[in-house]
Amino acid sequence: MNLLLTLGAGILAFFIGALWYTVFFGKSWIVESGMTEEKIKEQGGAGISMVSTLVMEILVAFLVTYLIRQTNLPIMTSGLLITGIAILSSLKNYVFEKKSIKLILINESYKAICILIMSASVFFFN
Repeated sequence: MNLLLTLGAGILAFFIGALWYTVFFGKSWIVESGMTEEKIKEQGGAGISMVSTLVMEILVAFLVTYLIRQTNLPIMTSGLLITGIAILSSLKNYVFEKKSIKLILINESYKAICILIMSASVFFFN
């Protein structure tokens, strides 16, 4: 496992998320999630959430890389399977929470893109 590239894939996923939830879908996500700028400020801002998210993205990158390396499947097939597991695991929560399809699409398409980028990094660089 190339540790620097895996770390880089996690950091890249974090930056994609920063764009995803601000520039691309920020306003829609705030509306659909029920979050407000005021709630974010009341909860101490986004600083701790951002650091936690960075750490989690790096951990996901390491897990994705490890799992891909442990299977005998083609790398992108493994990546698609991991993506499917991650998304299906989240969908059950959305069903019970009665979240909108728009929020589901915003969150889960981000997840799919990040895991597939992590998988591609294994394919091209490991």
